Amino acid sequence: MKILHTADWHLGIDLHKVSLLEDQKYALWQIKKIVMEEDVDVIVIAGDVYDTTLASKEAIELYNRCMSMLCLELQKQVIVIAGNHDSAVRLATCAELLAPMGLHIYGKLEEKVKGLRIKDTMFYPIPYLHPAQVAQVYEQPCATQEEAFRIICEDIHLHKEKNLCHVAIAHAFIAGSSVCESDRFARVGGSDLVPATLFEEFDYVALGHLHRPQKVGEHVYYSGSLLPYSFSEAEQQKQVLLYDTCNQKVYARTIEPLHPLYVLKGCLSYLQQLRQVDDGYPQGYVKLQLLDVCVSYEMLTYFQEHYPGLLQLSGKNEQIKSKISLDVEQLDGLNDVNIVKRYFQDMFQETLCDEDIQLLQEGLSMLEEV
Repeated sequence: MKILHTADWHLGIDLHKVSLLEDQKYALWQIKKIVMEEDVDVIVIAGDVYDTTLASKEAIELYNRCMSMLCLELQKQVIVIAGNHDSAVRLATCAELLAPMGLHIYGKLEEKVKGLRIKDTMFYPIPYLHPAQVAQVYEQPCATQEEAFRIICEDIHLHKEKNLCHVAIAHAFIAGSSVCESDRFARVGGSDLVPATLFEEFDYVALGHLHRPQKVGEHVYYSGSLLPYSFSEAEQQKQVLLYDTCNQKVYARTIEPLHPLYVLKGCLSYLQQLRQVDDGYPQGYVKLQLLDVCVSYEMLTYFQEHYPGLLQLSGKNEQIKSKISLDVEQLDGLNDVNIVKRYFQDMFQETLCDEDIQLLQEGLSMLEEV
C-alpha cells in the first residue's frame, strides 16, 4: 500500500490581506496529479484543514471539491483529523455518512482511539486534543500533552493486531522539532511537548502542526504545510510525503507554489536598481528589507510601482536603532491625516496633538479646494 501524507492546508488563509485560495487550489491539484502518478491508496491529512474555526464559504467549497475529487473521482481513501485551527465539530459533520464513500473524518476526541483498517494497514487517527479530554475518555489522571499521548499510545499497543502495518496520525508538537515564524503559537511553555519516543512502536507517524517539513524521530515525520504562509518560510521547499508499506520507504514529492515568496535585502540604492519582473522574480510575493535607511511612504509608493507583488517593506529606523515594518495594505487603509500621524510616530516617535491635527485638516481642506 502507498500512503500520501500531507497536513496544514490552512484553507482560507491570507498573506498580508492577500487571499491564497487560488494558490491553494493550484497546490491541491498538484496533489491530485501526484496521487494518480504514484498510484496512492490512502491520503492522510494530519490536521489544520482550515485556517480558522469559522471557515469562509469559499474555503469550504474548495475542501469539498478536493474531497470529491479524491474520494469519488479517483476512488481513494482519505483520512482527516482535526487540528487546533479547525472546528472539530464542524469538520466532522456527517462523518458517519461520508465514511462509506471513503472519507474518514476524526474531530473531537470523544472515545478511545480505535484503529481503522484499510487493506494491510491499521491507521490510528489522533486529532488535536487537550489533556482534560484524554482524562475523561480514558478515565485516568492527565495534565500534559506527554501524559495524554502516553496514555493513548499504551492503550493502542495493548490492542494492536499483529502482522499489520501500524500508522499513527497526530496533530502535536514533538520535542526537538524545528519551528519557524508561522509556528510561533504552536506551543506555550513546555507542557505541550510530546517525546518522539512515544511513537517508537509504530511503523510510520504522520504529523501535522508545524509548517517546516522534517523528520523528528524514527519513522516520525512532519509533512509540513501545503504552502509557505509567512516570509519566514520563503526558502522552504513544500512537499507531500509518500510511505510505501511494502518496503517501508519514505520519499517526498515537491509542491510548486503559484506565487513563490521572496525576501530581498539590501541598501536602498541596490534595491532601487532591481525590478521584480526583469530580475527573475515574476509572479511572486515580495518582502523588501532596507538595511541602511528607515521606511517612508514615498519609498513604499516607489517600490510598489517596481515590485507588483510587494506585500511588505521594512527598514532600519536610525532614530531608535530598531526595525520598523510597513505593510502595503496598511497604507491603503489610511486616510491622509492618519498617514501623517503614522509618519510622525515612526520617524520622530511623536504623537500629534489635537491642535496639530486640526491645523492639518484645515490645510488638507484648502488643498482640496485648489
